[in-house]
Amino acid sequence: MRRAFPGGGRATLGLIAPLESFSGDVPTMEGHLARVRAAEEAGFASFWLRDVPLLVPGQGDGGQLFDPWVYLGALATATSRITLGTASTVLPLRHPVHVAKAAASVDLLSGGRMLLGLAVGDRPGEVPAFGPAAADPAGRLPDSWAYLRHLTGGTVTTGHSSPLGELAPGTGMVPGPAFGRLPLLMTGRGGRTIEWVAEHADGWLYSALAPDIQRANTARWRRLTGESGAPGSKPYAQAGYLVLDEDPRSAPRPLPQGWAMGREPLLDLFKTYEAGGVDQLMVNLRLNSRPADEVLAELAEYVLPHFPTPGTRPTPGLRPAPDLHI
Repeated sequence: MRRAFPGGGRATLGLIAPLESFSGDVPTMEGHLARVRAAEEAGFASFWLRDVPLLVPGQGDGGQLFDPWVYLGALATATSRITLGTASTVLPLRHPVHVAKAAASVDLLSGGRMLLGLAVGDRPGEVPAFGPAAADPAGRLPDSWAYLRHLTGGTVTTGHSSPLGELAPGTGMVPGPAFGRLPLLMTGRGGRTIEWVAEHADGWLYSALAPDIQRANTARWRRLTGESGAPGSKPYAQAGYLVLDEDPRSAPRPLPQGWAMGREPLLDLFKTYEAGGVDQLMVNLRLNSRPADEVLAELAEYVLPHFPTPGTRPTPGLRPAPDLHI
């Protein structure tokens, strides 16, 4: 958490899978492990995976194709420093025991680099495939969250009673998280109030907003959770699509759920977000017409130095590692 979200008025840059520019619904996933490792060497703070179990016509793309937990296992061994996260696991479509076991395993395998972003999902077409138990994702969230927190919040000494299952006293999970407690982050609101999110989540991941709206959103979050970087405060991150134009001075133009412009106005915009209290800016590159490697290299050279990740010495340039082909 401290590496991904240093706080104190400083923002970091994160990347959202798939690290690929593509049209249509399905990426190729070629060269992905190499690209993530190159991004780590360049100094990006985090890499976030999406939970997309099914490709439903008209309801969005297929994410990074691979199951997020299988892919996170590969990433845990292919990388050594970059924070790994889900943005997000659709918690009501999975049993919290399975989510806890998978997330704690990735956390241990990666040396404590796992952040668990959670959501109720935004693809209603997926829900019927999971049967009656998943029919009310937002309504199921509080029970799932409490169960998951019980399993990942430290040493279990008491039982847990839930509509989703019963844990007898002393029953726990191994392995536990690397640092004793796994951070749980909310994506969106999950059908809850912002007060509920502030009380139960360790941080908030939200979609791209205009700077004035974002500043108001962040200010409300700070009133509930404390100033960025202060003891007990909780981070706020903003995610969106990014189309980076070849012309570095290209003016901003509208892009649903994201940003489209050259790198110079982008740097000004991201600094505005940082000044408004955003702790991390998470970008998805899929809508670019330029190759993702080219966009990543430009971001690494001209934008990333203004949003350094604590404890990282970026490697000049951004070159994919030749020995990783997936």
